[in-house]
Amino acid sequence: MSIDIIFSWVLQLHSLWAILTIVIIFYSIIRFFFNAYLNKIFKPLDLRIALFTLIFSHIQFAIGTVLYFISPKFKWWENGIEQVAQNDQYFFYLLKHPLLNILGLLSITIGWSLFKKAKTNYKRYMRLGIFYLIGFLLILLAIPFENWI
Repeated sequence: MSIDIIFSWVLQLHSLWAILTIVIIFYSIIRFFFNAYLNKIFKPLDLRIALFTLIFSHIQFAIGTVLYFISPKFKWWENGIEQVAQNDQYFFYLLKHPLLNILGLLSITIGWSLFKKAKTNYKRYMRLGIFYLIGFLLILLAIPFENWI
């Protein structure tokens, strides 16, 4: 089996899983802020939604990591760090995209960790909502929108 076939499969999986992850994160954010606004009790369903969002985000990162190393773009590193820093496309795909995704995932993970320490329902919802929102925005910044035109 050729690496090109594996790359195309992983790329499709990465793209589809990214859409699913973004939708789940967005739903979670809306739900958490809405429940905080209404001062609702934190239920087991909310815990599961927060956990599934965390899991889906981590799976997306794992797929992206595999894709990063099997991608033909990874060979751009052979040109040296100076060329990567000077070329916008190299810089985006080799540095900016992975770094923004890592920071977004880190924000979601920190939100999950802080939520577990919160004592009140409002604080639980707000910690999840704020940190998941930060992660969501960082992940959106990592999307290569110029490919959509």
